[in-house]
Amino acid sequence: MFDIYVHTVTQNYLRFDGRMSRAEFWWFALCNFLIILAIVLLAGLLTGGLQSHSLLGSIFMIVYGIYVLVMLLPSLGAEVRRLHDTGLSGWLVLLNLIPYLGGLIVLILLAMPAKPDGTKYGAYHDSAAS
Repeated sequence: MFDIYVHTVTQNYLRFDGRMSRAEFWWFALCNFLIILAIVLLAGLLTGGLQSHSLLGSIFMIVYGIYVLVMLLPSLGAEVRRLHDTGLSGWLVLLNLIPYLGGLIVLILLAMPAKPDGTKYGAYHDSAAS
């Protein structure tokens, strides 16, 4: 799981072409979620809750913000490559900009199985899992 995450972040950082398998995408998403959860839980435990206005709480908020900004492009690239694997255009990731409904639609599209017409977007890039 962590190998897929590291591979996506380091070697496919700005890659929006090609495809990404469903399993590879969801392992990446799970690892990303667990890291965010760990940052938030550590902030809550070490600062006495999210209502605390301590220096340590501010540091954790800065770390959280930096992590989210750094992961923006790899996450978008992973979503685009996953949409390519389902035979859809990567531009559908822009549906995330529609409040509430857009994110749900993209989530459903990301969960769809691969389709043979996804090959028009290229081959799978070497995965750390294979």
